[in-house]
Amino acid sequence: MRTTDGAFAARGQIAVTGNSAVVDQVETDQAHQRRGLGRLVMHGLTEAAAAQGATAGVLGATPEGRALYETTGWRVLAPLTSALRGPDPH
Repeated sequence: MRTTDGAFAARGQIAVTGNSAVVDQVETDQAHQRRGLGRLVMHGLTEAAAAQGATAGVLGATPEGRALYETTGWRVLAPLTSALRGPDPH
């Protein structure tokens, strides 16, 4: 989604494979948060996935995004932990 002047406002993407859909990179620009754009993006992604035959979806949520997903009908099945293998980046 872009503003009337073409600036980024909100986005997301979905990949469908068989009857499953994976939601990824849902984000709303900070200047446009709390206006329902995230909900609109999720609704559009859900409709697109259903139109392609998906009956189930999966996503990894940040703590900030979790509230949005839960208000759009998603539920937590398991917590997600970030991990990095390799040299300490600090």
